[in-house]
Amino acid sequence: MSNYKKVLVAIDGSDESDTIVNKAVEIAAANNAELSAVLVFEPLLGSYSFELNMADFEKVQKEHQARVADSARSSLVEHGIPASHVHFLAGKPATEIKKLVAESSVDLLVIGSHGHNPIRAVLGSTANAVLHGIGCDVLTVRV
Repeated sequence: MSNYKKVLVAIDGSDESDTIVNKAVEIAAANNAELSAVLVFEPLLGSYSFELNMADFEKVQKEHQARVADSARSSLVEHGIPASHVHFLAGKPATEIKKLVAESSVDLLVIGSHGHNPIRAVLGSTANAVLHGIGCDVLTVRV
C-alpha cells in the first residue's frame, strides 16, 4: 500500500456514505494521513415544478442543501473529521471533486461505486467520470 498523506472522501449524503467514510477513516489512520470530505450539490432542476416560482424553487433547494449538509457534517464529525476539513461545493460532482483534488494535493480519493443498476457500468456515473483525468489514486468502495 502507498503511504498516503492526504485522503479525500467523496460522499453524497446517502445512507451508504457511512460505509465509504469508514473505509476512508481506516486508510487515513493506517497512513497517519490528513482526512477531508467533500459533498457536491447538483442543482435540483429535474425536480422543478412549474407550480413553483423561481424564488420558491431556490428556497426549497437551499433548505434541502442545508438539511443534507447539517446531517453530513454531524456524521463526519462523529467519524473524527473536523468541520474545517469538510467541503460543500456546488456544480457537477466529477468536475468539482477533480478540482478539489488538484487544489488540495490529495494522494487518495475514496468514493463509492453504485453498481446496483444493471444499465450502469460497474461504477456509478460520478465515480466513473472522476477516474478520467484525476491526478491521484482512487479507491472505489462497493456500496
